[in-house]
Formats: sequence, structure tokens, C-alpha cells
Amino acid sequence: MPHDPRRGARRRFLRNSLAALAGGYGFFGAPASLALLNRAWAAPAGDDYKALVCVFLLGGNDGHNLVVPRGSEYALYAQRRRGLTLPQASLLPLSPQGWNGYAVGLHPAMPEMANLFGEGRLAILGSVGALLQPVTREEHQNGSVPLPPQLFSHNDQQDFWQNLAVRSSADPTPASGWGGRLADLVHADYNAGATLSMNLSLAGTNAFQTGHDVQSIGVDSGEIRAIRCRDPDAAAAFEAFLATPQANALADEYRRTTLRAIGDYATLADALGGIAPLATPFPPAPVEGAPAADRFAFALGSQLRRAAELIAARTSLHHRRQVFFCTLGGFDTHDAQMADQPQLLAGLSRALAAFDAATRELGVDTSVTTFVASEFGRSLTSNGDGSDHSWGNHLFVLGGGVRGGRIFGSMPDLAPASADFTWDGHLLPRIAVDQYGATLARWFGVSDATALDTIFPNLHAFAQGDLGFMQA
Repeated sequence: MPHDPRRGARRRFLRNSLAALAGGYGFFGAPASLALLNRAWAAPAGDDYKALVCVFLLGGNDGHNLVVPRGSEYALYAQRRRGLTLPQASLLPLSPQGWNGYAVGLHPAMPEMANLFGEGRLAILGSVGALLQPVTREEHQNGSVPLPPQLFSHNDQQDFWQNLAVRSSADPTPASGWGGRLADLVHADYNAGATLSMNLSLAGTNAFQTGHDVQSIGVDSGEIRAIRCRDPDAAAAFEAFLATPQANALADEYRRTTLRAIGDYATLADALGGIAPLATPFPPAPVEGAPAADRFAFALGSQLRRAAELIAARTSLHHRRQVFFCTLGGFDTHDAQMADQPQLLAGLSRALAAFDAATRELGVDTSVTTFVASEFGRSLTSNGDGSDHSWGNHLFVLGGGVRGGRIFGSMPDLAPASADFTWDGHLLPRIAVDQYGATLARWFGVSDATALDTIFPNLHAFAQGDLGFMQA
């Protein structure tokens, strides 16, 4: 039989590519939802590009010390927060456009975000949270309206924030995420000829990016390497397995998933190998003895740097739309909040500022929107050394397409009898996650009302489907 050099090349490729499977999340797609999104629209023609970047703060960031009263309301803030009170003079003053509420400042660990707010590139959303419909203090306390499941549970609220579904024991079907449903809707029209999924996770498998037609791809934020198999016989045996359909359904699904992963690895390596290095500096790896903020800045900055590189490679990937998922953990500050949260927020601020600068370097800053999420806020009242799980929160959105320098939603009345709080200092959300996401989806290119209601199943319960924080 004549020698075919292509067979040898493929064998070497497979042997070198198994490294794509070595990592904990590697390049496997997330499990797809069984619910099919009914598409009834078509994207407009053109070559416009847009990306959404979700930065999820795991643990529930304390928004009451993110955006803080710095005027007459400060006394009430200090009274309720006690040992969690930030010094009034330390707050970074903000001057929101068209704002009729009380004066506010940003946490002193976030000067980069304060500067971006002043430049009109960052907007604040006040009192955001998980809702099925609008809720008043009285309705919550007498239990007269439906609520999202297990409001103060990390797992349940991370799940709800990302998929917006209320599941029952009678329906065990995994819910798709709203980022996945959004991708299901747009990928065929915006990403024709794409060689890699438009849903790119820098933080492993997640509910947010789980779709039916579109599977998320986990991408390492470090070096992209192929497997180096030291045993040629084992590599040859595995190659033979990959090349042969398996009678066992589970084994064959593993074989096909592995082949897809190897193909995705090759596509990714080629795309990233074809871009110029970014000139924008990202936070470096921390040195021994460095403050924790350096570690947090590097952890998130590494993810965002890889996202910027994938944005730079968008043309070779045939992507006109991309959705990224990043995380930063450590925000469950029941204890030592005044020591830990400043380090977390400092790292977050530095990493986001570097990413924003990178989008400007790439000339896509008006086409990339970064939005911050967290499963819940924390109690206004102190537990003595920290704050406990709560409900509503203050968040922010960043990018050149944002109507920045503004506050959308509301800042709460901090008085003990305020209608803005229920039970032990739990902030009532005035903006639902569905409204937050739908505003981003409209900017992303989805204007059809039926499609928006499909992606955001609770949106119909709210009068305002577009919060106005994105430019047209």
C-alpha cells in the first residue's frame, strides 16, 4: 500500500492535539438545552461587529459599599452600616448627568472606574436583582407575589441570574441560559461560516452561555498547548478509537466530542497565532508578598486579555457577534469585609480598565460592552464583621457604546422604615435581570419583541423593556 503523507500528518496532529483535552474545562461545549428557540427573524445585512462580555462576581458583591451616599444621606448610611462604614472623605465623587437623587461616590479602591464614569464610558445601574414581576415591601412581606427560587442561595441565584427560569421537580430538563438563547437567535445570520462557537467562556462551563444550537467553548486564559503523549502506542490506540464509530452511545458521544475539541483547538491556535500581540498592558502575575489586589487583578485580567485576543481574531473566526463569560470569586464577605472587599474591588477595577483600553487599541470600543453581574447583593445592616446574603444590588456597565456618566434605576432611601428595603436590610430590586439583559440584547441586534420575550421569559411583566443605558 503506497504511503500517504496526509495520514502521517493527521496522526502527528492528533497526538499533539490531545492536550486540548487535558485541562479541567478544556474545549468541551457546555450541555445544550433541550428547548429549541423558535427563530422568526433575520439579521440585517452588513459587516458590523458586537461583543458582550459578562463579568460575574461570584459570592455576591456588597453594592452598598460600591456606590455610597456622600451628602446628607451619608449619616443614615453610617448608622445602618456601623463597622462597614467607609470614611466619607475617602469616597471618589461622581457627578452623574441628569441625576436628581442624592450625591454619591464610588468605593475608594476603584479610581479607574471613577475615571471611566467621568469619561462617559461607564454607567451605574441602581437596585438590580432577580424578579419575576415588580414587588413592593408589603407584597414581599405578606407573600402575595411569586418570587425567584431560594433568593439567598448562592447556587440558586447564580442559576437564576444566568438562565432566568424557574424549574420544578416535575421538569428536570436543564434550562438554557439567556446568553445561550441570544446566541441561538443570532449566530446563523451574523456568524455565517464561523469556525468556532461565538459563546466563548474564560471561566469554564456556565449556565449563562448554554444554548441549544450554540454550545459554549471553554478557552484557557494561559498558553494554548497541544498534548504531548509520551507513549506512541497509547497515542496510536487512542487515534484508532477516535477514527472508529462506537456501538456504545456514550462512548461514541465521547469520541465525537473529543474530535470536536481537537478541531476547536486547532482553529483556536491558528486564529490566535495570526494576531499581533496587544500593546495594552494587563495586570502582571503577582510577585511573592504582593497585596491580594494584584492576585485578583491578574486572575480577571488574564481572562479579559484572552477575550481581547479573541476579539482581535474575530475576522479569521468569521465572528460578527461574540459573547464572553468571565468570573472573579471571593465576594462572599460574611467576615473581614473591610479587609477583603477593597482588595477585590481594586483588582476588578484594574482588570476592567485594562480591557477597556485594549478595546480602544483594537478600534472596537464602541462595539464591545462589558456588564457586571453578581448573584445577589448583601444586607445593608452589618453582622459585626461583614454582611450577609441579601437581594438587590448596584452594578455597572462599561464600553464606548454605553450612555456613561449616568445612573439608571434608583438609589435607595436608607431610612429604617424605607419602602426600598424589606426585612433585615434587604434591598428590593427596582430593575429586573430580564430588563438588564433585554437592554443589552437590543443593542446586540435583537429588536423583535417575540424574540426578546423568548430570551427573557419574565420581561412581559415589566413596563420598561429597554432601560436606556445603551446608545442606539
